[in-house]
Amino acid sequence: MYLKSLEMQGFKSFPDKTRLVFENGTTVIVGPNGSGKSNISDAMRWVLGEISTKSIRGEKMEDIIFGGADNRRPMSFAEVSVTFDNTDKENRLESPFDEVTVTRRYFRSGESEYFINRNPVRLKDIYELFMNTGIGRDGYSIIGQGKIAEIISRKSDERRSIFEDAAGIAKYRHRKNEAERKLKQTEENMTRLRDIFAEVAAQLGPLQKDAEKAKRALELLETKKRLDVQLWLYDTERLREEIASAEEKFKYISLDLQNASEALQFFEQQNEKLFENSQKNKQISSELLESIRTRTEGNYEIESKFKLNEKEIAHIKELIAEAEGAVGSLNKSVAAEKEAKGDREAGLQELRERLAGLRSEYEAVSREGEEYSQRAGALEDAITAALADLRALEKEAVDIKVRLSVIENARLSGSDKNTSITEEIEEYKRVSGELAERCNEKRGQADVYAARLKETEQIIGRLEESIEVLDAKLKDTEREAANCRLELEACRQRIDTYRAMEDEYEGYPSSVRYVMKRYAEGRITGPLGVPCGRIYGPLSKLISVENKYLMAIETALGANLQHIVVEDETVAKAAMAALKRDNAGRATFFPLTSMKGQSQAPDIKEAASYRGYVGVASELVGCESKFRGIISNLLGRTVVFDNVDNATAMARALRYRVRTVTLDGQQINYGGSFTGGSAKSSGVLSRAAEVERLKSRAAELEALVDEAEAECRRLSKELEAQRANKAAEEQKRKLTEALYAGEVAELEQLKAKLDANTTLLEKLMADIRGIAEQEARHAEDYENLCRREKEIVLRISEISSFRQEKETERHELLDKKTGLDSHKTEIFIGISQVEKDIDTGIKLIETANERIKSILADIAGRERRISEYRASVERLTREQAENRAAARAGALELERLNSERAKAEAGGLEYERRLNEINMKIRDKLAQKESIFREYTALENRLSRLREDLDQLSGKLWDEYQLTRSEAIALGYPPLDDRSRGEAAAELTSCRNRLRAIGNVDLDAVNKYSEVKARYDSMAAQIEDLEKSRRDLMAIIKDLERNMESAFLESFNRINDNFGRVFSELFGGGTAQLLLTDPDNVLESGIEISAAPPGKIIKNLLQLSGGEQAFVGIALFFAILKVNPTPFCILDEIEAALDEVNVVRFAEYLKKHSGHTQFVLITHRRGTMEAADRIYGVTMPEFGISKILALDMSDISKTKGEDLSGLFG
Repeated sequence: MYLKSLEMQGFKSFPDKTRLVFENGTTVIVGPNGSGKSNISDAMRWVLGEISTKSIRGEKMEDIIFGGADNRRPMSFAEVSVTFDNTDKENRLESPFDEVTVTRRYFRSGESEYFINRNPVRLKDIYELFMNTGIGRDGYSIIGQGKIAEIISRKSDERRSIFEDAAGIAKYRHRKNEAERKLKQTEENMTRLRDIFAEVAAQLGPLQKDAEKAKRALELLETKKRLDVQLWLYDTERLREEIASAEEKFKYISLDLQNASEALQFFEQQNEKLFENSQKNKQISSELLESIRTRTEGNYEIESKFKLNEKEIAHIKELIAEAEGAVGSLNKSVAAEKEAKGDREAGLQELRERLAGLRSEYEAVSREGEEYSQRAGALEDAITAALADLRALEKEAVDIKVRLSVIENARLSGSDKNTSITEEIEEYKRVSGELAERCNEKRGQADVYAARLKETEQIIGRLEESIEVLDAKLKDTEREAANCRLELEACRQRIDTYRAMEDEYEGYPSSVRYVMKRYAEGRITGPLGVPCGRIYGPLSKLISVENKYLMAIETALGANLQHIVVEDETVAKAAMAALKRDNAGRATFFPLTSMKGQSQAPDIKEAASYRGYVGVASELVGCESKFRGIISNLLGRTVVFDNVDNATAMARALRYRVRTVTLDGQQINYGGSFTGGSAKSSGVLSRAAEVERLKSRAAELEALVDEAEAECRRLSKELEAQRANKAAEEQKRKLTEALYAGEVAELEQLKAKLDANTTLLEKLMADIRGIAEQEARHAEDYENLCRREKEIVLRISEISSFRQEKETERHELLDKKTGLDSHKTEIFIGISQVEKDIDTGIKLIETANERIKSILADIAGRERRISEYRASVERLTREQAENRAAARAGALELERLNSERAKAEAGGLEYERRLNEINMKIRDKLAQKESIFREYTALENRLSRLREDLDQLSGKLWDEYQLTRSEAIALGYPPLDDRSRGEAAAELTSCRNRLRAIGNVDLDAVNKYSEVKARYDSMAAQIEDLEKSRRDLMAIIKDLERNMESAFLESFNRINDNFGRVFSELFGGGTAQLLLTDPDNVLESGIEISAAPPGKIIKNLLQLSGGEQAFVGIALFFAILKVNPTPFCILDEIEAALDEVNVVRFAEYLKKHSGHTQFVLITHRRGTMEAADRIYGVTMPEFGISKILALDMSDISKTKGEDLSGLFG
């Protein structure tokens, strides 16, 4: 057995499905702190059954579910699956499968699920599966972060679990615990059983006496039953005779009542007709009255409008006179405004001439001031230039002094600097050679990674194309499957709907549903309460018709499809009585005994010779032979034709003596009447055919769905494989990119160092050439600088005198310019005042223009209104003439309506007279009907009482003995007559008295005594079996303890020997041993560890350093592995406390054991990485989300002396 893979989804920092594949050898997991490496070991511990949240670094179990990140929502569950290869015959799990996958799933709601090979199991099953393998939740194959030193720091009795698992006695201890639990349950069961046994024994004696008393009571009850049945049969027969006599009288009085009701109905119909005619006459009179009122109001409105128009004409004439006066006044206002406007325009011209003079003076003063400004500016520029020259000369004098000092110093230090630069040049040449050689090496390695990266990109491109094609095919197939499923579900729903409709008789009258429901309940009985014969159901359920004939047969049968087929006339009468009794409506019944088939008439045979003939309708219907008579009776004289034209030709030839229907539902009746049009199936006959069609279609759809799902699974599997290949290639690409980037970065660093080194070398060469040249120039430069220093001092004195003269002249010009600026401001104020006066004049002129324009517009508007007023006067004059003509016509119409209403009032009086005569006849007939109805009611009440007495008597026998009449007769008791009935009644009274004398009797005492006796015997046997089980369990526990002690001592001694040897090998000497704290009680004894590194005397393990404690724990771990090697081990940074030398020793030990044990190590140490056959890198590209990168170390060629710094940074 070995570990194949670990798959996580939603576990801690792994929200996406992440799969790690493990091979033989050593797998190392690396990554920065906080990237999620230790979550992998937590996942392995959790999936193997860990239930302690502290062991997986959490506070509550919900903490294992991915809690969300910046761009990811929290997940609702966590799932981890681990897969083992189980083909090894020696180290095999107790499972029949060659591959075992254990899955654990946890939801935020608190629910947990466990699976082995996707089959649901219990946590206990997973625990037992890995017992004694060392890889369970309590095993030593998984050592968490910081846990290795806890082996040393634990108490002696807390170390037992590791040694017991290594000794293989964990299974024995589990069995022992199970046996002790069963022993405890057995003893508890024995205690409870003995208590119950004592109670049962106490009940046995009293129950035996009650059983004897019950036997006597049963004999009396049997006699009482016989007498009750005899008396009941006699009394019910007498009541049936009285009911028959009453029913006969009731039939005659019902006929009299019906005749009276029909006569009364005739008179009421006549009364209704007369009343209807009277109401129509009244309605006509009312309508005429309404018309008269409307006409009168219309005439009044015409007169009112005439008077209103006269007033309107007078008012408009007044408005015309007022508007003409206003126009004259407005013309005078326009003339006044034009005169004021001329005066303002003259004043405006004078202001404009004054403004032109002021502007000319302002421009002259401005030109003079500008001249002064320019002259002062030129002087200021000359002063500034002189100052700049002065500052430049002063700076040059300072520079000359500095250069003279430098030349003096350079003469002294030149020789020393030449020697130092020569030595530096030689050193830089040597370094440049080394850097160039390293650049060539790194460039070659980078080219190799670049080629590998290009190849990987091509592979990923091909995989992406393949994935895109497969994904499109999968989506199309899933869409087809979904459509088929929807149609299949619709078919199934329709089938269920049709079946439910058939079961509930949907579409049938309520009376039919009532009869079928009561029949199913057994409540349709004959007159004496005896169950009736068989009711077969509605005719539609008993026949079958091909689809092409459905419409024709439904049309021919019509309502007959919903009529009920029964066994005989008695059943029909019983069903009708039930309908009447419960007021459940009416129904038609087809008794098999009364409805006979019809012989085929000559006309039917003759119809077969005509064009379009399909057949006799009865022959197109399928049914059982016993129903053939009913079908023949209903359809034997109906023929079916293909269309109405052919049917009409045949019917006309046979003089309409044959009933005909067509395939589309048109009908020709006897005598020549036609019935047809749009035909719609009732559905009651076509349901069965539709259900069969839907079943066939559902079967086809199921096959299509299965085929589509199989194709989806195939495509999904292929797509998953391609995505897995792509993911592997992308991981390989990321790793190669990281390697390439590392090599390129180092290459760039080396090139930068080489360029810097070359630049420095060139500068040094230039410096050494420059030193020689400078020594030759120093003497000449010193002489020239001294001469230039004297010239500069003279020039500085001249420039200072020039600046003082020009500054005095500039101030005089600026004073003159200030005076001109004051005068210029005064002129500007005058210009502004004149411009303001001009603007005011322009605005007043514009306002005058606007007022003139407004007045002219008002004049035009008033003249327009005057024209409109005159047009209105003309229009109203015409309307007045029309009004007078309408008033004359209204008066004539009102006179005609009054005449018609007088005639209608006269006809209403005649209707009233005839209605009174009819009402007198109705009252006489009502009195006669009431007399008959009283007699009818009396007979009906008597008949009802007799039936109730019979029902009560029938119910009495059923309530007491659950017997029907037929069952009572079947008992065979001799019938009674008038004389023997009294004797039977007396004997019945005697039986009841004797039963009362016996008192309360438990009739079930005989059965109870038998049951308690059997229970007593059974419990005695159970107690004996429990005693035997107790002895067997105690023997099993003793055997298990002996086996456990033997196995533990053997393994403990071997581990102790290995511990000493491994300790010496890892520490390079020293001693170590294991001791039992209580050798006499091996199964409960604690375990002490004694260890002393070379050259040290240790009395307590806590005196060891942290690294030494971890190394002692590692030595003990390898000692256990030698005794009972586990298939795999997951070690989380157990070497973190070791120094580099001990890490190398640890790595060497790993290689030694990796041949028969898989190692999965989580580490930061380079020495441990050296032992890896495969490396997984854990990164966190997004905060809170871990990703896995895989690298097979066989893909990396590593020369002697290389390290892995290029891979891990």
